[in-house]
Amino acid sequence: MEKKLYLIRHGQTDWNLAHRIQGKQDIPLNEAGKRQARFLAKGMENRPVGSVFSSRLSRARETAGFLAESQKAPLFIVDGLEEISYGKWEGMTLLEIQQYFPERFAQWWKDPVNGAPPDGESQMDVLRRTAAAMEAIQKHMAAGGAQAAAVVSHGASIHCMLAWLLKEEAPSDCPIHNASITVVCWETKTGTCRLETLGDIRHLPKGAR
Repeated sequence: MEKKLYLIRHGQTDWNLAHRIQGKQDIPLNEAGKRQARFLAKGMENRPVGSVFSSRLSRARETAGFLAESQKAPLFIVDGLEEISYGKWEGMTLLEIQQYFPERFAQWWKDPVNGAPPDGESQMDVLRRTAAAMEAIQKHMAAGGAQAAAVVSHGASIHCMLAWLLKEEAPSDCPIHNASITVVCWETKTGTCRLETLGDIRHLPKGAR
C-alpha cells in the first residue's frame, strides 16, 4: 500500500525577506507568509491528509495551523522537525558571516555535512534527528491507517528528511521555497520511498512567491 507524505516549508518571515539566517530562532510569519499559508491550505484542498505534523517553531506552527484548520485534521508538534541550528551565525546574512567568520565559514562551506557553525549543528546532526521524527510519524500513520500526512518544517530540515527517506543525497537542483510542497510516496510493504514532486509552488500566485 502506498501512502503520501507532503513535506511543506513554512511561509515567509521578515528574516527570510532580509536574507538573515534564522536557524532555531523563533521568528513568526510576516503578513506575506500568512497569505502564503492560506494559499497553501487552499492548494491542498484536493490532497486530503489524516494528520498535520509540525516543527515547534512558530513560523512552522502557524503555517501548519492554516492547513490543519482547512483539512479539519489534528495538528501534532513533533520534536526534531525544527530547523538546523546555525549557532552564533543566527541573525546574520551570509555576507556578514563571511566577513566575521571567514575561516570557519570556508571550512563549513567545504563540508556542511560533517562541519558545523560555531555552537551549531552539522547536516548529519539534523539528518539523525529528522530521521527519528519521520520514523515516529510513519509509525503514527501506520497505526491510524491514514493514507497521507503533512509535515510542516524548514528548508534544511526538509532536505535532510529527503536524504533519509530516499536513501540518497537529497536533490539540490531545486530550492525548497517558502510554502512549497514536496511529495514523497511511501510504499509501506517494502518501506521504500520515491519522490513525486519537489518544491511545488504552483498553488502560490506570482505575487505571493
